[in-house]
Parts: sequence; C-alpha cells; structure tokens
Amino acid sequence: MVSVETGEKRRLTNPKPPVLADTSPAISPDGGSLVFLRRTTWGAGELHLLRLRPGLTAANEPERLTAVELRSDFPAWMPDGKEIIFSAKHNLWRMAVGGKKAPTRIPYVGEDGMAPAIARNENGKSVRLVYARSFWDGNFWRIETPALGSPSVTAPVTAISSTKEEYHCVFSPDGRKVAFTSIRSGDAEIWVSDPDGSNAIQLTQTHALDTNCPYWSPDGQLITFSSNGEGEFDVYVVPATGGKPRRLTSHPSIDIAPKFSRDGKWIYFSSMRTGDYRVWKMPATGGDAVQVTPNQGAGGAVESFDGNSIYYHSPLIVSPLWRLPKSGGEPVKALDSVLWFNWWLLKDGVYYIDAVAGETRLEYADFVTGKSTIVARNLGEVSSGLTATPDGKTILYTRVDSSTDDLMLVENFR
Repeated sequence: MVSVETGEKRRLTNPKPPVLADTSPAISPDGGSLVFLRRTTWGAGELHLLRLRPGLTAANEPERLTAVELRSDFPAWMPDGKEIIFSAKHNLWRMAVGGKKAPTRIPYVGEDGMAPAIARNENGKSVRLVYARSFWDGNFWRIETPALGSPSVTAPVTAISSTKEEYHCVFSPDGRKVAFTSIRSGDAEIWVSDPDGSNAIQLTQTHALDTNCPYWSPDGQLITFSSNGEGEFDVYVVPATGGKPRRLTSHPSIDIAPKFSRDGKWIYFSSMRTGDYRVWKMPATGGDAVQVTPNQGAGGAVESFDGNSIYYHSPLIVSPLWRLPKSGGEPVKALDSVLWFNWWLLKDGVYYIDAVAGETRLEYADFVTGKSTIVARNLGEVSSGLTATPDGKTILYTRVDSSTDDLMLVENFR
C-alpha cells in the first residue's frame, strides 16, 4: 500500500521461498479485502485472499482461493464485492469470495480472454466488463524438395492445422508420424498424427499451462517432452502409443527441451540449475544429471549422428549454432544465425530458418562443403518448430496464420 498523500509505503504480504512473488493485486470495492496472485513458479501461481483491517493492514494470513492447476491471473472484483472475475486457461472465470463453491468458466464471453476490468454504469445498476482477447493461430506448413537441401520447386502448403495454436513439431524416426504441441483441446498437450494431420490422437492430459518440446526415441517407442503441470518445467517420457507419462526430473529449477541421444540411452535437456541455461544429460530411464556444456547459456541440444558431438544454440530468439565435441574441447561455431527452435539436424547438414531483410527463408547448410543453399523463400511469420523426414525431402515448419489482440466490451454483464 502507498499513501497518495504522504508517499508512505506499507508492506501487506511477505512471500518466502518457495514462493517467488506476490503480484496482480486487486482491492475489493469496500477496501476490506485484497486478492492477489502468489507465484510459486514463473509460469503460474494461485489466487489468494487477504482480509484487511480498517487501517489497511493485514488482518490474518492469506487464504488460497484457486489451485495452481487452474493457472489463474488478473483478478478483478465485481461491484458488489461478493465475486471476482479472473483469467485462466485461455478463458475468463468467476468465483464467489468467502464461499466454498469452485470457480466456473464464464459462458458465451471471455474466450481467449485475459486482464478483465469491471465498472458500473452511471445508473449504478448495469455493469460493464472489458477484457483483452489475445490469441494467435499457428499451424504446420509443408515444404517438399526433390532432394536433400535442394531448392523447392513448389510453394509451401498447409499440412497440420486447427483453429488453435500448434507448435514444436517433430517427425518420428521413420517419418510416418508427427508429434507436436497443440491447445486444440483447451490445454497445451502433446498430440500425434499422420504427416497430413489425419488420425490425430491426444497423447497427454497434463492440464498444464504449457506442455511442449516432444522428441521421439530412436526406436520410435517413446516420446520425451517437458511440462510445467506440477510446478516448474520438468522432463517426462510417455509411450508413443499412449499411457501415463513418467516424470524424470524433479529439480526446483527449469528443465526443458529434452532430446534422446542417438543410442537412446541418454536424454539431453536444458536446465537453469546453475542460474542460467546450460545443457545437461541424464539416463533415459531417469537418474542423476550431469552438466554437458561449459559456462555459457545453451539450449536445444541435439546429438550428432555419429554420437561424437552435440549441437546447441544460445537461449535467444536469434543466436549462433554451436558444436561441442563430447571428447572435450571448446565449442565451435557451426552457423552464425538460427532462429530459436527452428533448426533440424541431419547426417551431413542442417536445415534452419533465417530472417534476412524482413524475409524468412529455409536454408540448408552442408557440413561437407561448408555451403548453404536457399531451399524456400517467403515463409511468412514463423513460430517455433522445424522438422524434416530422415531423407530430408519433406520439411514441416510452424507459421502464424492469424493473430488477434483486441479489447472486448460486454454491456450489462452479470
């Protein structure tokens, strides 16, 4: 609390580890209560209620209102002070304060909604609700080439799509299936389909804020992925035909973007255990992890086909691609510039998306000749996800086909 007259500041909450922060405060209309978001991870938290005394001091300890699985944020009070409206899981929800009823999703309005604001009209009876409607529709597009790394003779076409977000696509080792992240079911989950999008099956039901970065085992029997359904991002593995995911990491820091080694015995992943992103690896069955990359930011590691090196990039939107010999030594720059999550390693080269003078284009860098070839131009607005079949003739990438950021007004909201 800050006094607008004197500038005096008064602390109302005192978060302690493992709580990271108290944010998004909303004072009730009568000034007697405060609802806020207590973040237990940087990705999510829980709404809490703090009762206030007349002097605007805390009357007791905060009371939890919502579970972390709901991923609530941006609370706002109804004018009568009996309910709050908040955003969660790409929708707006409402909840009675002080009762035992569970939150319910608001019907008819609030899809893709966040940051609600509520006001009475001048007559004092009708209520206006304003919220931000924000979404983007990313789909997978297909590029065909006559040979590995050769320029495409046809324009990209839509391959896998829905009306919701898709990202982080990856071909199976035999090229017959694609694993990807989609929110078409309401939550970000791992799906598997044919390369044309048919026979799509939802593989996970984590109900997390984000479940992402699927990657197949060399034999195609397992898929590893990362998810923050139980707090911070951790690494999981699930049978490719379906089943209960098994959690492989439980460190309090972020563990994300797992990849199987070529022999399937190890899983590489990115972790912030040292304070910034480094590449680590652990046994594919789970166990103690060891740091792989030296003291510099690193992520998205993939092992070379001969198993002698790993390739990785810095955790930036645009960064160089590095090669690190597993036998030891310093990292060697393999490419000057790749887009985050938009490169795919093959036996003798790498596909990558580059942005030059406002144009996004697919290129192939041949490790044998040291030359790059432009495979396709004008890819559109690119998002996260690039993969190719083992022969390198079919490439999928993620393109944003539409995006919206609007303010929505609801009259006579009740």
